[in-house]
Amino acid sequence: MSKVDYINRIFENLNVVDQQQLEAFYHDLISAGVIIPSGEGRSKGAISIACSEMAKMSHGKRVLDRGDIGFPATDMALAAPILRKRYGQVCLLINSGSGKSLMPLLDAQKLGVYIENTGQARDFRIDLLTSDPESPLGKLSSKYGNYVIVKGREENGSVVEPREFKTYGILEDMFSLGSGLLTHSVAEAMWQEAPASKVLTICRELASETSNIVDDFVSSDFFRHLIDSLEQRKTCFFAGLGSSQEVVRMAAVRVGHVKRALGDSVYVSGDSNIAPPRAGDVMIVVSMTGETEIVAGWCRNFRKMGGEVASIVGSQGSTIESLSDASYVLKGDWRPGAPNSFYIKAAFVLSPLPIYLVERIEEKGLKLPENILRWHRSVIS
Repeated sequence: MSKVDYINRIFENLNVVDQQQLEAFYHDLISAGVIIPSGEGRSKGAISIACSEMAKMSHGKRVLDRGDIGFPATDMALAAPILRKRYGQVCLLINSGSGKSLMPLLDAQKLGVYIENTGQARDFRIDLLTSDPESPLGKLSSKYGNYVIVKGREENGSVVEPREFKTYGILEDMFSLGSGLLTHSVAEAMWQEAPASKVLTICRELASETSNIVDDFVSSDFFRHLIDSLEQRKTCFFAGLGSSQEVVRMAAVRVGHVKRALGDSVYVSGDSNIAPPRAGDVMIVVSMTGETEIVAGWCRNFRKMGGEVASIVGSQGSTIESLSDASYVLKGDWRPGAPNSFYIKAAFVLSPLPIYLVERIEEKGLKLPENILRWHRSVIS
């Protein structure tokens, strides 16, 4: 049991995943010649982290992101026959708690029309992780593929106070993190060449490890240092490359909901709209090896400009750790050729950051109930 209630709720939701749904979903991914991950916001980050591990593992899957410059067409219906000719069976893998995410829905609709017109249902699959099987995406995946129901936070019309965030999470955290952990477990089972029945066993083991890590993280001096820094009026930067960049994007969105409501800015290093740092700003870095040369360069430059660097790394004594004002080592058994759980665990450990930040702000007399966060998100998104 974790000290953070919503983490426990995520694991409880994963315990009730339907085994038959999971078996059909797993079979589609095993059979796919190419997997196209799709989603929006944090859900896209979660599915991308897992699919990246599927691609990097020994005997891995071919993964082609919709935004890649090598994607054969802007229209999914035009891309479909090209993808089929190049790779064989095509799997459009969508992560959407609501089942209504716009861009994935448009792609799924166009692929569905193509399947209907050509009769090639065996060559194309629309597979979905969702909380709503009756949604538009749920109905499309039921017809042209398979879905797995992953419960998220249940709808509640009442305003959630900051003190309740530890129980419920902020916005849709419960679904995005739960679906990410489940999909990583699928990748691990694929690497082990295990049957679908092994996925939930792997997921439970990973959940137990992650729960312990989250508890250690929120109790650490490093975490308290982050909260102390973020409550101040300063710009926050997040940095990472590859899967680490997906992790920091997920965290930046969450922290951004809070910081922007206070009038501060949040950026992800490497984005085109990033502002130059100023003295006193903070950069939160994620790196599994701690040796990524470009990220280490960002750390050096950031500190030269008077900024503060806080890092989460998977290797003790690394270059990035040595360049950090504060660092947390996320220990684990990182095996060559196997899916690396560092990234999904890093996503989990960063998820309480905005929740504790809101509580700290409340202690100072300013409340940010979730209806304000929802309004602010709707304005800026």
